[in-house]
Amino acid sequence: MSDSHEHSTDDLSTDDFWLDGNHCSPAHQSKTLTLLDELRADEDIKQIFIAFHQIRNNPDKLTQAVSNLTDNQQKTLDDLLKIHQADWLLNPKSNNAEGLRRLLFAMLNDVRLVLILLAEQLVLMRAALNFSTDLQKQLATSTMTYHAALANRLGVWQIKWELEDLSFRYSDTVTYRMIANKLAEKRDDREQFIARCSAELQQALKKHDIDADIAGRPKHIYSIYKKMQQKNLQFEGLYDIRAIRVLVDSVADCYAALGLVHANWPHVPKEFDDYIAQPKGNMYQSLHTVVMVDGKTLEVQIRTHQMHEHAELGVAAHWRYKDGSKEDSGYDKKVNWMRELLNENAHSDDLLDAFQSDTQEERIYVFTPEGDVIDLPNGSTAVDFAYQVHTEVGHRCQGAKVNGAIVPLTRPLKTGEQIEILTAKEPKPSKDWLYEQSGYLQSARARAKVRQWFRENDFDKNLTIGKDMLESELNKYALQHADINKLLASFNLQSLDKLYAMIATGDITVSQVLRRADQQLNPKKKVPKTTPKTLSKKASPNDLVVEGVSDLKTSFAACCKPIPGDAIGGFITRTRGISVHRHGCVNYIHMISEEPNRLINVHWQDSLSDYHSSVLHIIVDDRKNVIKDISHLLAQLDSDIMALNTDTSSDDNAVHIEIAIQTQDFDHLNRVINRLSTLQAVKDIRRKS
Repeated sequence: MSDSHEHSTDDLSTDDFWLDGNHCSPAHQSKTLTLLDELRADEDIKQIFIAFHQIRNNPDKLTQAVSNLTDNQQKTLDDLLKIHQADWLLNPKSNNAEGLRRLLFAMLNDVRLVLILLAEQLVLMRAALNFSTDLQKQLATSTMTYHAALANRLGVWQIKWELEDLSFRYSDTVTYRMIANKLAEKRDDREQFIARCSAELQQALKKHDIDADIAGRPKHIYSIYKKMQQKNLQFEGLYDIRAIRVLVDSVADCYAALGLVHANWPHVPKEFDDYIAQPKGNMYQSLHTVVMVDGKTLEVQIRTHQMHEHAELGVAAHWRYKDGSKEDSGYDKKVNWMRELLNENAHSDDLLDAFQSDTQEERIYVFTPEGDVIDLPNGSTAVDFAYQVHTEVGHRCQGAKVNGAIVPLTRPLKTGEQIEILTAKEPKPSKDWLYEQSGYLQSARARAKVRQWFRENDFDKNLTIGKDMLESELNKYALQHADINKLLASFNLQSLDKLYAMIATGDITVSQVLRRADQQLNPKKKVPKTTPKTLSKKASPNDLVVEGVSDLKTSFAACCKPIPGDAIGGFITRTRGISVHRHGCVNYIHMISEEPNRLINVHWQDSLSDYHSSVLHIIVDDRKNVIKDISHLLAQLDSDIMALNTDTSSDDNAVHIEIAIQTQDFDHLNRVINRLSTLQAVKDIRRKS
């Protein structure tokens, strides 16, 4: 198979785009207009695009650029200019939640804007062959996160496939080339096989008076890679390397054609999907089946011509058929998705999380007791389902039945199951649902609804809980004298009550506040550690610095086995804490391109680290070997003892120990105190001022 992405746009360079402040070249404009034609964009939106380019290249000629536009066109143009104010979609270094919010609001006014954004990005990605490797990777991450996700959710698969393949090509060149080469190896044999099967099926359809267009279906490299990962298969084990598409005139013809396919060749039962009866969340409709032909697998997709046009063009197909007389439920559903996303996620972080969750391609389709189909991210639970049905149903959820049997609320749902939610009389969501490790919620949208409920309904209670949580820990770590105003400013907050409430709802963690208080009261100085330590060849999580997180388990990825000195990065997994990978690891590159919000900075400890002394006051039972146990544990935690004094003169039959130790930072001190607290003899422990 030849490389399908070596397009004519490859002659463009970064100077042709709005990267690093450059104007956009006429060549870029021309190629984008060609793509808009392929997407069947109307003249109205193309005029807006041309005016947009004139203004971006010559801001002084605004009046001239808009002189021929109608009022509605000028409003859409204004929205397009607002989206590009910070070039956040073209420049991956400036992606942000507010940019996404502006984009969604603008698309609610005129969803045709997405055609311009996708066409421009595809021209840019085709030309990225000439860009630096670093810029290619940055663009790949941005494109996969926003553009390909939007194209998928809005059904514009004609562009989605190519954006995904190009992003994959730049982010994981080795794996991309491996799959491309394997496709190319037997291309002639595959094309002959598909031509023979197509002719045989065409003959069978004609005998039954079914008019059909049959063609080989192009294979997309990124989709092949995803199936290899999802099914844990090698390339040779995939079912759909050989595929044909059958286009017919009616839904009745679709099912008649399916019957003939299954009559002609034996089918693989587990590989059948009916997306006509149960459309995907982006309203994609088709019949998918896999049959055996001469010992080889063949995937067959069957749909109507109109379904195919909707599958390729998505929202763009709406205007082709729009005549003002009939509703387009698929189009309305796509637009309503954006409206719900904005209405339900007032906080910026919630919006980003919900967008990435909602555009996740791996979905499940389950049923309400009335037979309505509910579309959810893969891994969703009954609580996710309840919130998707209605916010109030989610708030009152107290149990669930799957296919008539009561199941735990943490059980992942599967496609085809029927879900019944058992509700309480009054809304009472649980705070446990907010903790990712608890397994109650998979979708960011549902989690945002739970957080919002606690913000609105539990403020006074949260204020008290958050205050108790913070003051207790500040006293424990002798940080109660920190400047509160500086702490509030570091979180961009105006009131202490707001901080307390956000701690209670989990929007801010106590550890975050303690870390900033410690940095304020105990600025560290660079001092050599008293007992030099050389890094062993085998790495330990204690050799790592994880920025911004103190309470997640950290482990080294088995796939690339990083050792001290390697360039490394961290990825926050769903159930196993932080996984540390080498920068060049194929799995790492794939994961951060899929979920860049889970990326976290990790680096090795320096041989000369920032150490400072802390004094702990420990009350222990008067028993044998207690000092030995404490010393042994401190050695395990890489914390040196600088001084130690004991006092047994008190009347409480306990030993009071004051011990001065060296720690690298507040997180290290936090680990020491928490581990010492687990010793059976320890009754109380706190840091001295």
